[in-house]
Amino acid sequence: MARIIYALSGQGRGHTSRVIAISDELRRAGHELLFCGGGTAREILGSEGERMLTVPPLRQVIEGNQLRFFSTIACNWDSIVGMTGIITQLADEFASFKPHLLITDFEAFSPRAAQRIGLPVLSFNHQQVVTETRYDLPLRFRLNAILTGTAIRLIAPRNPVHVLITSFFYSPLKRPERTTLVPPIIRPVIQSISPVKGDHVLVYFNHPKGAEYVLDVLRQVDAPFVVYNFDRPERPEDYPNVIFKQPSMDGFLKDLATCRAVISTAGFTLTSEALFLGKPLLVAPNDGIFEQTINAIFLEREGLGRAVIGRPITVRDVTTFLEQHAIYEERLRNRNYSGNERAVMCIEKVLSRCMPAVHPRPILPSETAERVPETCSVKPE
Repeated sequence: MARIIYALSGQGRGHTSRVIAISDELRRAGHELLFCGGGTAREILGSEGERMLTVPPLRQVIEGNQLRFFSTIACNWDSIVGMTGIITQLADEFASFKPHLLITDFEAFSPRAAQRIGLPVLSFNHQQVVTETRYDLPLRFRLNAILTGTAIRLIAPRNPVHVLITSFFYSPLKRPERTTLVPPIIRPVIQSISPVKGDHVLVYFNHPKGAEYVLDVLRQVDAPFVVYNFDRPERPEDYPNVIFKQPSMDGFLKDLATCRAVISTAGFTLTSEALFLGKPLLVAPNDGIFEQTINAIFLEREGLGRAVIGRPITVRDVTTFLEQHAIYEERLRNRNYSGNERAVMCIEKVLSRCMPAVHPRPILPSETAERVPETCSVKPE
């Protein structure tokens, strides 16, 4: 079958979990994969014994729930200056693998290396929902959308053979002839969970430094909270309704499966997995990261939760959210869909175009009722 290089951003765990889910499906179809990335992606995939081509990760610096622009530039300056050398070395490594396709999940260097050796590129991520779909925005967000769109275009491939976007909201595509929109990619471990409704609210902020005020808000609300990623306070007895937990994937998933609702930043992976499990969300997107802002806007617009944008969360925000919990929960019924199979089908179609000798895998019985249109554009019922 095909030899595929799968490149991914090294920022956070969301890209990695999506790549692992899809790469497992591609391997089951007989394809050979080589990964490319750095940062968190390299740590996770390397610990699982995967062969990795290493590239410097481009990182966002976030403090106080806000993106720090100049600190982000300084953090990535060496990689920006050394881009030509990185791409040259990567192109040589790509060529030695003799790949048929590069799939890139918002990794900046690999598409440029692929272009040097004439390797077709499939762009597969959530970020390009900002640039490849049409949506209405309040006036105050439009400048941020323009600036973010410019940054995304600098990282995304310039001339991909196809763009595959995963999203929990379904705005019209700008170029449906070359773009696919599928539901979120859900990890098998999440799909295997049988969620139940407990009493506690799960709380997670990806960068809690500067967001400690949230803890003072929580202790003023008459509800139990389970908190991850915050430092345990010196006097935990001052927070009698708050349980502080150390990082633990198994523990976090158990608390997610049994929670009443979620309070978090608006990262795509946690938002998607919570919605899949029927958990309403109150989200506070990282300021300056428009991808999170648009997630928050559409979460609230579609009645799946509540968003607090551009200001701190208040006691009233939390109490109102919990009072309206039943409304959000009702909206979430029967929304536990995933885009895994549809994404793999579209990748197979792209492969069949890029290398005619490679035929798409046999259609599974579960897929015969609903086939992907020729444009690959998909919207769930």
